[in-house]
Amino acid sequence: MKKFIFAMLALLFVLGGCAEKGKSGQTNSNQSETNEKIEITHALGTETFDKAPERIVVLEWNFAEELLALGVQPVGMADIEGFKKWVKISESVADDVVDVGTRQEPNLEEIAKLNPDVIITLSSNHGAIQDQLTKIAPTIFYDTVSPEVTKDLYQNSFDSFKTTAKLLGKEAEAEQLIQRLDEKYAEAAKKIDELNLPTREFLFTQAYTVNQAPTFRLFTKNSMVSHVLEKVGLENVIKDNTDAPWGFIDANVEGVSNYEDALFIHAVQPDDPLFDNLQNNKAWNELTFVKNDQLYDIGGDTWTFGGVLSMETLVDNLLLALQK
Repeated sequence: MKKFIFAMLALLFVLGGCAEKGKSGQTNSNQSETNEKIEITHALGTETFDKAPERIVVLEWNFAEELLALGVQPVGMADIEGFKKWVKISESVADDVVDVGTRQEPNLEEIAKLNPDVIITLSSNHGAIQDQLTKIAPTIFYDTVSPEVTKDLYQNSFDSFKTTAKLLGKEAEAEQLIQRLDEKYAEAAKKIDELNLPTREFLFTQAYTVNQAPTFRLFTKNSMVSHVLEKVGLENVIKDNTDAPWGFIDANVEGVSNYEDALFIHAVQPDDPLFDNLQNNKAWNELTFVKNDQLYDIGGDTWTFGGVLSMETLVDNLLLALQK
């Protein structure tokens, strides 16, 4: 009887081992699929990765936003304090992320200490130090300034987002976020249709003070901002300058007066004295949108150069402002 029991136990052990081997084979098969090399073509070349990188240093805010949107925290990031001031999104930078200097002049020693798997940055900012960066880790350089990209900065945001998602093996998550944004557009457009707006034309500015003088960045039709606002049913009053670098032109009060019949939608930091300095400006006070109270504040931390999360913030803040 004992021999029979031992024989049965041995048989069960063998069958169990076969079953486990089958599961392991299936897992290995899936792993082989996920372990396929990842090839990323960027502005300054091509980088190939054996697997999705885990330790990521990012030197520009909009690419940090892309990581956060996909549920990934960088190990290092440029100008975290500035990001928190200017970029209001639904995800936050973790407390243990290391600040690696400014976006213009990152600290290469600090970056190297983090032993990154990849560095993500802008070709326009750091193409000149490509050799130094690539000695530390493979580096992806995104383009935001070439004539091809400048024609549609909104689409370029999605292009870089999808590339980052490919790098991280999170392409499905990226598509879900893009779909969520499209749904937000549709909902916002319905709400705006219900508002009794004096006009659908808008002038969008990120404004600030330089030497006590008001300076207005007026966003053109090729900008991310313009595309988002037109997605929800508004129309950019600026019809020309469709290839403006970074998607905006600079103007003073006189330049703004060319568009005085539009909705004046603005992003101004709360500690900037812009409107205090304009209180006694006669030319400003004579503008139609000032006299008719067509000024709409969407908050200084509505980031105008970001990705899908910044676009969501822009839509949410726009609705709040228009419903004042």
